[in-house]
Amino acid sequence: MVFLIRFVASIVVWLILALSAGGSIAATVVLWWNYGKRKSALDQIPEEEQVQSQQQNVTAFLVYSIIASVFTIILLLIIIVMRKRIAFTIELFHQAGKALSHMPLLLIQPLWTFIMLILFMAYWCVVLVHMSTAGKPKVHPVTGFVSYEDPEPVKYFWWYHLVGLFWTCEFILACQQFVVASCITEWYFTRDKQYFRSPILKSVGRLISYHLGSIVLGAFIITLVKIPRAILAYIQLKFKDSTSTCVQWMLKCLSCCLWCFEKCLKYLNENAYIIIAIEGSNFCSSAQRAFITLVSNALRVAAINCVGDFVLFLGKLAVVTITAFIGLAIFGSHTSVNYYAVPILLVCVFAFIISHGFFSIYEMSIDTLLLCFCEDARVNDGSPGKEYFMDRDLMEFISNSSDALDNLDRKRRSDRVIASNDVELDQADDRDVIIEGAVAPAVEVVSPREANHEEIEA
Repeated sequence: MVFLIRFVASIVVWLILALSAGGSIAATVVLWWNYGKRKSALDQIPEEEQVQSQQQNVTAFLVYSIIASVFTIILLLIIIVMRKRIAFTIELFHQAGKALSHMPLLLIQPLWTFIMLILFMAYWCVVLVHMSTAGKPKVHPVTGFVSYEDPEPVKYFWWYHLVGLFWTCEFILACQQFVVASCITEWYFTRDKQYFRSPILKSVGRLISYHLGSIVLGAFIITLVKIPRAILAYIQLKFKDSTSTCVQWMLKCLSCCLWCFEKCLKYLNENAYIIIAIEGSNFCSSAQRAFITLVSNALRVAAINCVGDFVLFLGKLAVVTITAFIGLAIFGSHTSVNYYAVPILLVCVFAFIISHGFFSIYEMSIDTLLLCFCEDARVNDGSPGKEYFMDRDLMEFISNSSDALDNLDRKRRSDRVIASNDVELDQADDRDVIIEGAVAPAVEVVSPREANHEEIEA
């Protein structure tokens, strides 16, 4: 399904846009037609015989028709203005599919991440059990239950253990994001894809050798937001039975604000990791560079986030649907099973979670290609000596696309001429070697009869 998205993305996106625009226009026409029909019928009735409900009905259709007309005009204007950026988003889907086809093992990175998270959670739970039983046991005199009284140092280690949970989980996820970004970046900035070898191992080595500190810092920033959210969730749990509506409303508003702030920081962190993979700079300067790039390409980012996320959601939905049909076929073939709605529901939930993990690689690849495209267009201009690294299909979305394409064609023609000249020179050298090898024996080798004849003449 991940590889099929690059082929069906354009069809799905343009079909949805066409259906949305056509449906909006059709609904507007139907509303105005109903308004005209009811208005003409009302005008034929004498004013003193008109019922108030009929007048209100006509007025309501007029308001609905005006709202639908405004919505349709805005929708059509957005489609017209954003059509090139929507096409750019579709092209990024194609490029992401081409990149992943060169390194299909990148799609199993969520599996390694999941294994690392499971191992860490097992370790965290074992440490939690040991901390829970670190104090002196006390037996309750009435119930007989055993409880442990925490020593003074252990009380502070609870917070340390909680921070370690959030920090390490975010660090593991950030490592996956950096590895994916580094692989896609190396593929993008490799001109000759034939020499593209072992990107995953190189990216992991680059992460361990140079950028572990940046990844740790990015994960710690997310942890600083998660801790207040956890404290706020604990407070909400304590005030669950509170009768004060104002307190509950304030807690929900604070939770929503922190959730939005965390999402923004995560998105900025992901793009900072991409800039780190491109330029090799530190986290703070990379985050600043990523923020400037995102703001200067706000319309492209909006198109990718809206259109791209919707297409990826449809891909996840397709996986869940196929899984549900397979489950129905399997359970339906067993006559002994009567009620299988809950198992199929659980299977669909797990299918959505697994597909979300794999499609996150595709999403990260698209975000990486966007920043690579922006950095390529910022540094290079397509002139000789500063050629673009981007694919020929992506050059159509830059301002000087015609000049860049002409320079690219001239460079390819010159490369072909140089290559053909090298081949001719190599062939000429081979002929000279063959001729020298064939002529030299004819000059140097003398028969014994000719040698005796020369001695007699002497």
